[in-house]
Amino acid sequence: MFAEEWPLMMFTLLSQLAIGTFIVLMIVRSLLGDKSTAAKLTNFGLKAVGPIMALALLLSFFHLGTPTGAFRSILNLGSSWLSREIFTAGGFFVLWGLTVYTLKKEGAGNGIGWLAVLAGVAAIFSMASIYNSSIRPAWANTHTFIAFFGATFVLGYAGAVAMIGHIMKGQNIPSEGMASLKKAGYLAIAAAIIPLVYLPVYLGSLNGGGEAAQASGQLLTNSYLFPLILRWVLSLAGVFMFVNLVNKQSKGARMLPAGAVLISLALVLVGEFIGRYVFYASGISIMVG
Repeated sequence: MFAEEWPLMMFTLLSQLAIGTFIVLMIVRSLLGDKSTAAKLTNFGLKAVGPIMALALLLSFFHLGTPTGAFRSILNLGSSWLSREIFTAGGFFVLWGLTVYTLKKEGAGNGIGWLAVLAGVAAIFSMASIYNSSIRPAWANTHTFIAFFGATFVLGYAGAVAMIGHIMKGQNIPSEGMASLKKAGYLAIAAAIIPLVYLPVYLGSLNGGGEAAQASGQLLTNSYLFPLILRWVLSLAGVFMFVNLVNKQSKGARMLPAGAVLISLALVLVGEFIGRYVFYASGISIMVG
């Protein structure tokens, strides 16, 4: 993989982690009837999303060459998915800041937070659309949308549970809070399984495509087969550990053991990192050869 793609790869992962964590925390927050409980469980995580997103945006500048490259790129909103990505990702960051500001106000609602969620979803869609419109058949596929949104919710659930586990370390989590985490866990399971179910369809479309598509398919089933398997083993293990941990603790002490949370988080992060590396490494351009 070319060296200049590393910042771009990390931008996609970190932005999906930030946006996904924000979305899951907003779901948990909205499911909780008690505002004081909602604030106690989610305020820290919502605030922590910003630095992660800021780092992601900083890495995107490295790919564009200079920060001014981002401002030039945003001028083509009507025709460029890159411009839309920059606009929506920046919009999410601004709305995140407004959301955090409203957290200081007693009795504040979740309206701005949900506007930030919409901006985040638009940013992920724009991000996936950039690759879907490329000259690399492995990327110009429905699989890209499924993979990016799947990673967003898988990373988001892992990030949200880890944030709540950190702020509530050694304390019982209210039963209502555990119940909301259980419900969000179903979304995480679906987000982890759907891309795996679609994988045979994706490989079939590559093997039935042109020369570049077939070359990508051969990479995925040969050179990158072991990393691909390892990616799914780690990601699925991490997600199911998180969900099982939440389900188990909701019936007992309602604490999230720090060690188990860190292991689950590490599994998900490493699994998604490997998956994204394989995504980039297997993208063969139709212009090659």
